[in-house]
Amino acid sequence: MKLFGSKVKIRLVIICILLGTIPAIIVGTYSTYTGSQAIQDKVNEGNTRNLVQVQLSVEQLLYTADHIMAQFIETPVVKDSLKVDLQGENFLIFNTVENAINNLPTYSLGASEICFANVEKGWVIDNSGIYKLEDYKDREYLEEFIKKPGASFWIDEISIGIQTEGQDSNTGDSVCLVKKWPLFVTEPSCIAILKIPSSQFSNLISDNKALGDVMIIGEDGYVIAHTNKEQWGKDYNLINFYQMATSQNADSGRFIIEIDKTDYSINYLKSSYNDWIYISKTSIADISKDSRTIAWFTLIACLTVILLVYVVTLIVTSRFYRPIQKLYNMVSRVQDRKEPLKRQDEFLLIEDRISVLLKDNYVLNNKLSIQSRQLKEYFILQLVLRDMDKEVVDSRVKLYGFPKLEKPVCVLVTRIDTFEDTIYQNDDMDLMLFAINNIVGELLENIIVLKPIVVDEYQVTIIRLDVENEESESIKECAFLLTENIQNVINETLDISVSVGISQPFHSYSEIHKAYDECLEALKHQILLGYGAIIFYQDIKNIGGLNPVFPERLESDLIDAVKTCSYKKANELLHIFISRTSSVEASRYEYQTSFVRLLTNLLQILKDSGESYDITAKDGVSAYEQLFKLKTAGEIEKWFSTEIIKPIIKTREESEKNQHRKIVEQVLNMIHEEFHTELTLELCATRLNYHPSYIRRILKNESGIVFSEYLAQYRIDMAKKWLTETNMKISDIALKLRYNNSENFIRFFKKYTGMTPGRYRKTSKELP
Repeated sequence: MKLFGSKVKIRLVIICILLGTIPAIIVGTYSTYTGSQAIQDKVNEGNTRNLVQVQLSVEQLLYTADHIMAQFIETPVVKDSLKVDLQGENFLIFNTVENAINNLPTYSLGASEICFANVEKGWVIDNSGIYKLEDYKDREYLEEFIKKPGASFWIDEISIGIQTEGQDSNTGDSVCLVKKWPLFVTEPSCIAILKIPSSQFSNLISDNKALGDVMIIGEDGYVIAHTNKEQWGKDYNLINFYQMATSQNADSGRFIIEIDKTDYSINYLKSSYNDWIYISKTSIADISKDSRTIAWFTLIACLTVILLVYVVTLIVTSRFYRPIQKLYNMVSRVQDRKEPLKRQDEFLLIEDRISVLLKDNYVLNNKLSIQSRQLKEYFILQLVLRDMDKEVVDSRVKLYGFPKLEKPVCVLVTRIDTFEDTIYQNDDMDLMLFAINNIVGELLENIIVLKPIVVDEYQVTIIRLDVENEESESIKECAFLLTENIQNVINETLDISVSVGISQPFHSYSEIHKAYDECLEALKHQILLGYGAIIFYQDIKNIGGLNPVFPERLESDLIDAVKTCSYKKANELLHIFISRTSSVEASRYEYQTSFVRLLTNLLQILKDSGESYDITAKDGVSAYEQLFKLKTAGEIEKWFSTEIIKPIIKTREESEKNQHRKIVEQVLNMIHEEFHTELTLELCATRLNYHPSYIRRILKNESGIVFSEYLAQYRIDMAKKWLTETNMKISDIALKLRYNNSENFIRFFKKYTGMTPGRYRKTSKELP
């Protein structure tokens, strides 16, 4: 099966690819993110360390300069010079101070100038010589430093904002250490100034561009040192990242800020020594260069892994799918009976087909179970209806697990007596038989040998008789009690009466058929016993020897009553006939012979009348077959009355009625055809071979006609027709109607019409 033709295989491929791809994507994304973060953290950490290193280097320089200047001020020669004026006799002192200034160890500091001014005595000594204070070129400079509060502080020249005359643009790019003496006085006696160029501080900043721009900003917001010389002395008070750094409460930290639409990472350190801020500004894009490299590498690695996963997935899923494909190909041949096979998910199809197979298996097991029960029932039915070979019977009994017959067994055949005067109809026969079958099965559950069955109109039960003494009387008594209980329960439960035939005891399954026949034979002797009978075959098998009395005279009277259509009289005679016939105990064959003889003689009446025997047949069953199915004398009497005598009488009555109508029609036809002749009733009766009185009665009863009146009226009607439709003379009409003269005809016509023939003709012609 191709990949795109298999939903399951596609799903397997997708799942495997996802299982390989998602972790690769997650790991790649996580690696890229963590790598980027690690690089940023490393850069930030490097920036912080660089700032710390710069701070340590700068402050080491500052501390050294501060220490040198503090020792200088505290030297005796400097203190002694504070008390002398600028005079020649003090030259030695000034020379000593100048030498002390020149000999200070400032080379390592990169100091550009050292100035010592005696404010109180008005003189200044620097590296270039001794000057009066008022003549000193940087006098304003000194005055600004004197005004600054504090006994010792660092300050950049740019923040002072004074440019001396002749000073170049780079002169102010220095940072000054100012020390006043005495300490903590408003107007100091002297002031010492050490100038260090900004370049010296910038030299302490690393040139590593990967670490970004590092700068040192003084407490007044001016750049003291920067890797870019152009930034020296620049005012950063309005620069946003400087404002954010100074506004932070922490002495160190980091934040990201957007500058000119570019994100920058800002690291800062605040000096507790002189409130300078050390700032490192690094572009995030520069930091993420290595991150992008890692990202590309990770992407290529992930794509390689995904490609490998896809290849491995195709190989693995193909092997994994093979058993599924084999199972699919196998179950796809199992067609769903509800709908045709269509392409769908293999597992769904397999589930559907397995479900179908399980259902079929369940149905098959049920059918096998049902068929097993049906086979057992069929075998029981064969035992009942057929005389089977003993060896076959024994093998089937062993096969079906039927119990061995260790005690005497007998067959009970139950038959419904009648549905008359009950709520049931004959169509309910099967339903009632199965109800009786269930009742008997429950009542005799402990002693039933084989499952009770229904055969035609009988319910058949094979029971085991638990009697210690196998004498016939003991067996009969036991069977009678069981049967009587069955009758009572059926009567109470279903409100119907049943009769039961009981066979002789037997000890072999092969005798069941014989026992069943015995029960049927016993039930056929119900004629004398009536409904609700319990009949043992043993009691009736020896009945016989006497012929029942056949009342021939009574039969003759009964047949005459039927011929004369006297239904009431016929029923009275029938009752007497049945009673006399059944008064003598005889075999059922003798009774049947008598009743068949009566039936034959009654049917002869139909034959003599030219009628068919079909009127006595019912649902294709002949009268003789119906007679043989009757159970009791009462049923036989009722059947003869309603099914034989009544139809025969009705048929004879209808036959006579048809005959009378035929006679009337024949007489009327004679009148219509021979009205102009000397026709008489006697002549018509002679022609029909009947007595005139009989013809007269039939005409009167069937049509209310009197022969002479009808003949006269018909002649008048024909005369009227001739008078209106022809030009025949009245004398000719009278002659044609067999009148001796015209006067008799005119008188006869006027009697029936109230006018003469001439007047009638004239009147009819005047009518429109």
